[in-house]
This record gives sequence, structure tokens and C-alpha cells, in this order.
Amino acid sequence: MERAECNRNCWISAAIAGVVVLLFTSGIGDLHWLAGLFLGAVTFVLFGALMVWLVCHERPELFAEGDGLTGTDWQRAAVDRQPETLLVGGSLGPEPFTSGTQMSGRQVPIVAGAMPAAASRPDPAPAAPAQPAGTAPGADDLKRIKGIGPKISDWLNAQGVTRYEQIAAWDAAAVADFARRLGRMGGRIEADDWVGQAKLLAAGGETAHSRRIDKGEVV
Repeated sequence: MERAECNRNCWISAAIAGVVVLLFTSGIGDLHWLAGLFLGAVTFVLFGALMVWLVCHERPELFAEGDGLTGTDWQRAAVDRQPETLLVGGSLGPEPFTSGTQMSGRQVPIVAGAMPAAASRPDPAPAAPAQPAGTAPGADDLKRIKGIGPKISDWLNAQGVTRYEQIAAWDAAAVADFARRLGRMGGRIEADDWVGQAKLLAAGGETAHSRRIDKGEVV
């Protein structure tokens, strides 16, 4: 903004203030229009001089040309003067740790906005499949055989029967012996064909009941 333009704006504002005083004193008030004109002229002179002194005389920075640069140009020049990378000596300051690779004496570039590379970590080993609840380590889940519930499964494990192959190898005498020891539940051995189911599961197959057990539909 040029000084002449600043002075002109101040005197225009003073003239508007003088007209307002003239209207309020003579047009709306009870004073004669000559008195209103006098007060308006005084307001114009005093208010204009005060505005010029406050706004234009005491603010020389408003008129600095700045070598032809605007405020936006100054901001761009300041950004251009900032370095894109900073070199920091690896030996500066106390070393936080001594294990691993040492950074003695070498400079590491730090790029603005870049994140330090994370140390490579070995992939975690895959977790072992969960053992079914109530099953001894290394034993088969006998509850996948239809007719064997949690209580019968625990009883068979206590009798040393923990694998499908053992039940698949039962002959008629073994079936009769376990049926006798199971009491009233012994008839389920032949009714549900435990031996046939055990042979299928031992060979890696599955039954409709075993699929329901695997999906958690049957506890």
C-alpha cells in the first residue's frame, strides 16, 4: 500500500464521519445547519488528522516494498532455504545401547517425513493346533465317535484306550468285555458301531458326527 493511498483512505473516512455529525446535529437535532456544518468540519479535520497519524505515520512497514516480494513470496523463499536432508553424526551424544550394529563415526541421513526402518524380525512360528479339552496329550479325541460322550471318553482313557486304532482293533470278545464293564451304556458299542467309526477315523476319514464335533456344534 502506498502512503498517498493510505492518506486518501483516511481523509475519506474522516469526511464520512463529518457528514454523519452534520446530519445528526442539524438534520435530526435542534441545532442550526450552520452549527452542524461547523461541527462536521471540525470532525473531518480532527478525525482525518488522527487517522493519518495513527494508521499512516506510525506504520511505515505497511509501505515497505520488500524488494518486490509479497508475503507469499517470502514464505516460499523461506521454505526453499530449508535443507531437504540433515546429516547427523552417529558419534554425537551418548550411545543408547552397545548391542547390535554400532554407528560409530558414520553419518546417517535423516530425510524429512521419513520413518526409521523397523528392525527385521523373524516370522513367528505357527502355533500348534489346540488339543481338544479333556483329551490326553498325544491321544485321539474319542468324542468324535458317535455314542462316546465326555464321561465315557474319560473312562476309556482311564482304561488305557486313547487311540482310534485301539477301538478299531476290537474283536467280538473285546466288544463284549467293554460292554459288560460299561453296564447299561455298553449296548451303544454295537448300536452306534464304534468299531466301524474308529476304523474310518483312524484312516483319516470323517463322519457326520465327527464333522459336527469339529465345528463345535456338539460338545
